[in-house]
Amino acid sequence: MAQSASSRIKGYITELKDIKRIRKDRTLWGYDLNALAVVGMSSLVFILERYYPIKASFPSITQLTYFLLIPLAAGFLFFGDKPQDYGIRIGNWRLGIVLTTVTLAVFSLIVYGASKMPEFYSYYHKSSLNWPLYILGRTLYMFSWEFIFRGYMLFGLEKSIGRSAIFVQTIPFVLLHFGCVFWETLACIPEGFLLGYIAYKTRSFLPCFVIHIGIDILMDVLTY
Repeated sequence: MAQSASSRIKGYITELKDIKRIRKDRTLWGYDLNALAVVGMSSLVFILERYYPIKASFPSITQLTYFLLIPLAAGFLFFGDKPQDYGIRIGNWRLGIVLTTVTLAVFSLIVYGASKMPEFYSYYHKSSLNWPLYILGRTLYMFSWEFIFRGYMLFGLEKSIGRSAIFVQTIPFVLLHFGCVFWETLACIPEGFLLGYIAYKTRSFLPCFVIHIGIDILMDVLTY
């Protein structure tokens, strides 16, 4: 019995030393290290973004650091992944143009209707804005925001669970809308599925970024 336990421990140590194989297969002792890395890193940056915002004058530096730079660095250090492995690429641009155009058209109608509702108006209304600086900040914010969900989580988890990653990335996407208008948070369930599907089919998170920044700015304009 003691010899068997000792043999197992030696086997674990031997496997642990094979770093190249671990990085290539993304498994260790039968566990999926890829899923562990993506879920663990995503959870970590959500916590850091909430409790330790970066105090700097550069627009959306907190989100750029936690939602974009750290996940990209982690993917490279852990597995040698490149930005394009997480959807930072053009992908199927023809399909992307079609899906982006249709989705923006439909979402714009929904946003227009929502902007007339008192709860949306009171939540989004701003008395004054420096529009160029505001749009720059929101653009950088949404680029980072869409990357963590439809880039890092979606394409990262796809390596472990396939297209079911579309559904998994929707969970934190919805949870991070807590505090927004109820109907918006509720709508994030189908919206998360749809944006995840678009990223999955086009092999790029960029169409989702264009859609999200488009409806975000539209809502600000309509409730200004």
